Order: sequence, then structure tokens, then C-alpha cells
Amino acid sequence: MLTEKANAICLLEVLKEYSDAEHILPMREIIAKMQSLYGIKIDRRTVYGAVALLIELGYDVSIYEDNGVGYYLRGRELEQAEVLLLTDAVYSFPFIPAKQTEQLVQKLQKALSIHQRKRYRYLTIARQDRKTDNRQVFWSIEQLDEAIEQKKKVRLGYLHYGLDKKQHETKTYTLSPYEMVYMNERYYLVCVPDHAPSTRLYRIDRMRDIQLLDEPRSETAAVRQEAQNAVYAYVGKPERIVMYCDRTILDDVIDRFGTDIQLRERDENTFSVSFTAPPRGVKFWALQYLPYVEVVEPEWLREEVIDSIGKNRYLQ
Repeated sequence: MLTEKANAICLLEVLKEYSDAEHILPMREIIAKMQSLYGIKIDRRTVYGAVALLIELGYDVSIYEDNGVGYYLRGRELEQAEVLLLTDAVYSFPFIPAKQTEQLVQKLQKALSIHQRKRYRYLTIARQDRKTDNRQVFWSIEQLDEAIEQKKKVRLGYLHYGLDKKQHETKTYTLSPYEMVYMNERYYLVCVPDHAPSTRLYRIDRMRDIQLLDEPRSETAAVRQEAQNAVYAYVGKPERIVMYCDRTILDDVIDRFGTDIQLRERDENTFSVSFTAPPRGVKFWALQYLPYVEVVEPEWLREEVIDSIGKNRYLQ
């Protein structure tokens, strides 16, 4: 049985759930909801006291003297626009499984009143096939974070798709973890595997059964810089890249490679761009923009792009 000490807490829950600027609760509705939801018989004077306590504790409650109607929670931990932004982000992240996506969205919507939530009830996952099936993702992130903090190696299983369209554990790796990064709509672990002592990026949503080992990780100063230079999750020694591009993709170039690049006008339709990055990732990007991009330097990368074009099955 709830006691009078619960009045302020229960009132706060009522205001969170049922009130906003467009749905102000008159005193009679507050008293009715306290009775129906929590079995608390409360009078006006007690409501006044509970509201005053909430305000004293820092909650932004609009009172009758402010609005002439009743009471509502004016300030929330997340504003409506913030909830919508985060909801869109959760739906779009492929590394979050579909079931956990729905659970996270429900938690986000709890930050709003029931009236505001209705505006999001028709949102759904448009591309279920892009969502990972690995339900261990959040646990994996926690394990990796702890391993990085303790500077310890980890052992894990790594998943790959089979022709049955399901992920199967195909390899077990021992890795030295350094950092987790988000790029290309995926979370990656920046690490150095024991079997190939060079910087690699492994997708966290493809990991399972992570074990923290007592063995200290291998230490290298170049790992973080290589991760920051990665393009399309390719790492390697950065080289100077020069490309000729159509003006129509200028936005795409800056979106992908940032503003720390050199741009020069070639003619009214094209420009040249130069920057430093791991070439393998640039090759992958350039092949996606073939009608609009010409790789100029380094020469070996240009030849690889030409070779890839020659292997195009549509041309055979």
C-alpha cells in the first residue's frame, strides 16, 4: 500500500505520462488519476504540496497560476524533436537487431506524454533485411569497452553469411582491441589480430561469445591514426590521392573525405581533388562513382581501377 511519501513520485509519473503543453491536467483529473492508477486518495492541498516539492527538486512544472487551466510537465529530459531524431537514428542503424530496435523506440517514447507518442506510432522498420540478427551486439560493446579499458586481449567468434542467408561462425580470432568507431552505418573494432599483426577493423555486429583474456594486448602507436584515416573501413598506409571529378558530385566528395582536401577547378564541368587516405578504400568509393570520377594518382591505384573496370561482367 502506497503511503503519503509516494505522493510526489506518483504525481510526477502522472504528469510525465498524461500532460504536455497541449494537454494540461485540471486538478480534478489529477485527483482522479492518482486514485485510479495508484489507489491514492488525495485532496487539493496535498496536490499543491506535491507540486511544490517537485518544483523545489528542479522539475519544470507549469501550475494553474501560469496557464489558468491546471498542471503539466513543461520540461523533459528529452524534447519531442530530440526523441524523433533519436528514433529515426535507431531505426536506421543496421547494427541494432529489429527486436531491440522496437524496444529502444518504446523507451525513447516513454520520455514523451502519451499524446505526443501517437505521432510516432506508425513508424516501422522499412528494411528489415538490413538489420543484424546478432542479439549480442550491446553485450559485445560492453565487453569490448572493458577489454580496451583494461588493455587486455579478447577471443571471439566471427560470423559470415552462408547461402542459407543466415550468419554462421566461421573463424575464431584473438585480437588486441584499441578503439570502437562508427563509420559507414556500422560499428567497428579497431584492433590488431594475433594471426596478422597489422591494424584491422572488424564489425562488432558480426562478433559473438567475446572472452576477455588475461594476456595484455599488443601496444602500437599507429593504430588510432590508421583508424581515423580509414575509408570504407579499409585501413593501411595513407598515400596521396588525386582524382578528377564531375562537379555534380562535389557534395559527395566532401561528405566522404571531409574539408581537409585540396580542390582545384579544371573547367566549368570538372574539378581536381587531392588528399591523403588509405588507397584501398578510395578505390571502392571511386568504383561506385565511375561515370563521374577518374583516379589519377597513385599510378598503381589507377591501374587497379582500370583492371576492375575491365573485369566488369556487364561488358563481357
